[in-house]
Amino acid sequence: MKKLLLCFFSLSFLVAPSFGVQEYYELSRSVRSLGMGGAFFGLSDDEYALFSNPAGLSLRRTGSELMARINGQVSSDAISGLKDFTSLSGSGIQRTLNRLEKYQGQPLYGNAGILPYYVSKNLAVGLLIIDTKSNFNISKASSEITVANSTEVADLTVINDSGIVVGYAQSVAVPELHLGGNLKGLFRAGGRKSYSAAEYIKDQLIDFDPKQLGGNGIGIDLDLGATYEIKNLPFGLFSRASFVFSNLLASDFNISRNYGAVPKLVRTVNLGWYTVFDGFAFVDNLHALVDISNISIGGENNSELGSRTGPFLKKLHLGVELPIGLFSLRAGLNQGYLTAGFGLNLNGIRLDAATYGEENGETTKLQSRRYAVTVALGLGSPPASPISAILDEKKVGPI
Repeated sequence: MKKLLLCFFSLSFLVAPSFGVQEYYELSRSVRSLGMGGAFFGLSDDEYALFSNPAGLSLRRTGSELMARINGQVSSDAISGLKDFTSLSGSGIQRTLNRLEKYQGQPLYGNAGILPYYVSKNLAVGLLIIDTKSNFNISKASSEITVANSTEVADLTVINDSGIVVGYAQSVAVPELHLGGNLKGLFRAGGRKSYSAAEYIKDQLIDFDPKQLGGNGIGIDLDLGATYEIKNLPFGLFSRASFVFSNLLASDFNISRNYGAVPKLVRTVNLGWYTVFDGFAFVDNLHALVDISNISIGGENNSELGSRTGPFLKKLHLGVELPIGLFSLRAGLNQGYLTAGFGLNLNGIRLDAATYGEENGETTKLQSRRYAVTVALGLGSPPASPISAILDEKKVGPI
C-alpha cells in the first residue's frame, strides 16, 4: 500500500497558502459533472450515480455499459510545479521547501483514480480500485523559519480511497417517483501530517506511509436518493427535483483500523434540479442543472480533512450540457467560478475533459483553477436519442 500511495502521490498533490486549504474530499468526482459546474444530483444518469444520486439509475435512457475509467486532475500551478516536486521523491522536508517555496500561497492540486464499472437501467456496480487526493501545504518560506519558531511550516495530506459500490433504483408508488440507494464497502488510508520548524531544521524525510499520516481502516456507508419528475411546468419539456442523503452512516473506518484516526466521511444533504429543453440548430437538447449540495449534518468536522464548512456559495453549482450527436459541450459555475468541458462518446471509448475553479478558502476567496480528463474503455453504449418536444406524454415520462 505504501508503494501504491507513493506512485499515485507523484501524480496528485496540492500546495496551499498559510491558512490551509479547505478542500472537499470526495470518494470520486465525475469529470462530466465538473464541466457543468459540479451539478449532477438532478440528472445522475451514468455510473457516477454511485457517488451522487442513486435514484438517477431508474431514469437512465441509454444501454448497459461495462467499462474501466481512468481519471486525472491537476491545477494550473501544479503543471509548472510537477517537475520540481516529482524530482524530490524521498527528499527531506528542508530540501523540499527550499525547492518549492516559490509556490507558497499558490494552491496546486492533483487527483488520480481508476474505476471499472457496470451500469444499466436500475442497477450499477463500481469497483473503485484507487482514488488518491493529496495536499502539500507550505505555510512558511525558508527565510521565515527559525529554531525558536514552533509553528508548523508545512503539512502533508493524502487520502486514498478504494472499495466497491452497488447502486439500485426503481420507480415507487407512482411512475414519477424514483427511489434509489447506494451501498458502499470502503477502505481508506491516509490523513494529515504537519511539520514543525524543528523538523525542518533536521530535514526530516517526507513519508507517505499511512501510519505517519493518520492510519487506515475499513468502513461501510450508504446513500439514499429520491427524484420526482414534473411535466407540466411553463418551461422546458420536463423537470426533475431530487433530494439525496449521502454517507448516512458517516463512516469513521473503524473496522480493522490501524495506526491512528482516518478522516471520516461527511454526512450531507443534497438538493438537485434538472430541466431539459428542446434542441435548436444542431443541438439535440439543452440540459440545465442546479445543485445545492454538501450541506453537512455530521461526520468529519476538520475543515482540512474534508469537512463541508464555508459559505452558501461554496455549496452552489449551476450547469448546462448540450448534446450534439456523439459530442457534448458543457459549461457552468462551480462555487462562483466558471467551468467548461466536453465529452465524446464512441461506444467503446468515452472521453471527457473539463476545466473548473474550486474554492479552497473559507472566509477568504482562494480559487484553484483545475484541469481534468478521463478516459473509459470497454463495452459502452451510444448516446441517448434526442428528447423532442413533439413526443407524447407517455414517451416523455419515465425518461
